[in-house]
Amino acid sequence: MDGTQGFRETDTAARWAGFTAWLATRLAELPVACVIDAGRADASMETHGYDVECAQMQRLHGGRILLRLSTTLMVIPLLDTYDGDVMEADRWHHDDLFEDCTHGYLVSSSPALVADLVTGWFRERCGFAEPDQIGFAYMSAKSLPRTADAGGADTAWARAAVADDE
Repeated sequence: MDGTQGFRETDTAARWAGFTAWLATRLAELPVACVIDAGRADASMETHGYDVECAQMQRLHGGRILLRLSTTLMVIPLLDTYDGDVMEADRWHHDDLFEDCTHGYLVSSSPALVADLVTGWFRERCGFAEPDQIGFAYMSAKSLPRTADAGGADTAWARAAVADDE
């Protein structure tokens, strides 16, 4: 091992740790029903088709987050409830509930745990060398007209994420 190898590993580890902290903060701020999709930043249908490593995080009621991991492009699931309290927290499920979710899902009230799992998924399972290889898409929830909050989901999260990338 040359003299710079340890530094590079530490530098990479620091970038992954920074990414994990950043994602945990964003997840803590994510409004109910909104979705963050994460995957290869350079993915395209022409190059990768539907075979893309991805993670999907969706905020449920009660402060919980649904995390799904897959090696196939995922759609946003149609859930019969957004009440996260009805599911056992922090237990990994492999029950084929979602046909596009190849590696299971969990519900957690810990943004830090979800961020750690996403980091491990991309870094260890998918072999991403750097967190900047990960790209994101954000979907905000829609409010029905004439409801208590007709202004739609809070878009501050999306504005903050874009500002962080600049």
